Amino acid sequence: MTHLSSKRWTILPLILLPLLVSLACNFLTGGPAAGAQTPGGVTVQADVVFGPGTFNFPDTKAGLADLSSYKATLTLSFDGTRDGKAQKSSKTYVMLTTKEPAKRQLTLEKTGDLPDLNPIFMAESDGAAYERRGGNACTANVIEEGNSLSDRLEPAGFLNGVIGAEQAGSETTNGVAANHYTFDERAFGQLGIAKSTGGMWIASAGGYIVRYLMTTKGNADYFGKGIEGTLTWDYELTDVNQPVTIELPADCPAGMVNAPLLPDASNVLKMPGAIRYDTASNLADASAFYQKQISSLGWKMTGEPAITDTTALLSFTQGDQEMTVSVGIGGTGTTVLIILGNVQK
Repeated sequence: MTHLSSKRWTILPLILLPLLVSLACNFLTGGPAAGAQTPGGVTVQADVVFGPGTFNFPDTKAGLADLSSYKATLTLSFDGTRDGKAQKSSKTYVMLTTKEPAKRQLTLEKTGDLPDLNPIFMAESDGAAYERRGGNACTANVIEEGNSLSDRLEPAGFLNGVIGAEQAGSETTNGVAANHYTFDERAFGQLGIAKSTGGMWIASAGGYIVRYLMTTKGNADYFGKGIEGTLTWDYELTDVNQPVTIELPADCPAGMVNAPLLPDASNVLKMPGAIRYDTASNLADASAFYQKQISSLGWKMTGEPAITDTTALLSFTQGDQEMTVSVGIGGTGTTVLIILGNVQK
C-alpha cells in the first residue's frame, strides 16, 4: 500500500480499465473465472483522474501468505438487463486455506441467468490438485508450478486494487481491528465509464483485506453490447488463524504417494496415486528394500510377498488406504510401480 499526492496522470499505462471491463464481461457471459486471467494493458496518452484520497492498495492479495489459515468468501452478483430483458445472477466463491499442513479448498456456487449453473469443487493437498464439476467424477492431477489455486483463483485476487481511496476511520470487522477506506470509480481511472461506490477494510496488523464491498453501475460501454445494470463485489475474510477443516469427497482419487525411492532411481514419474521409475537394482534387493521401508512408515504388510523370477508384488495397508509395490524385470532393467488406493470394502 502507498500514499501519493498526485491525482491526475497524463501519460499512463491503462491496465486497470481493460481488466475491470474484462472481469465484468467474463462474469456475465459465463467465461473464465473472474481474475483467472489478466488481459494485457495498452499504453495510450490520456488525462486520467484518480481518487482524491491518499491511500493506495494495488495488491489485493497482500498479507494473506502470512496467515496460518483463513476462509475467504466472495459473491459476485449482477442485477440488470440484457437486450431489454431482466437478468439476475450470482457466483459465490469460498476458499479455505491452511498452511500446516498446506491445503486449500475452493467451491463455486452459481445462481440465476448464467449458461452453466453446475457447482465446482477444487482442492489441493500433498502436491495433488482435485476437481469435480457438477455431477462428474472427482479427478486428480499433479499441481503445476504457477498454476495453484492461490495463483489462479484466490478470491482476493478477483478484487480491484484502488488508487486514491479516502480514510473513513477504524473499526473492528469480522473480529479483526481494521482501517476503513472509501472510494468510487476514480480509484480505477474509470471516471465517465461507469459509476462505482465502494469500501474496503484493511487489517491494522497484517495489512490484508478483511472486508471489501463495491457496486458498479454501467451500460454497454462497461458490460458489453445490450447489457446494463449493477455488478456487486462482496468479499469477507473470516476464521483468520483459526482451525480450518478441509476434507476431500470420498470418491476422489488417492493423493500423492509418500514412499521412498531406491537411491539409483531414474526416469521417475510421479502422479496422484502412483509412482513409476527404473532402477539397476535386482529383484531381490528391490523387494527387500520395500518390505523394510514401507513397514517402517507404519504400513502393515498383508500376506506374503508374491515373488517369481521376473516379478515381485507386495501389498500394505494403513487405515483405509492400501499400497501395492510391483517390481518387474524387463529387457531394459528393473521397473518399480507403486500404487496408492482405498481399501476395497
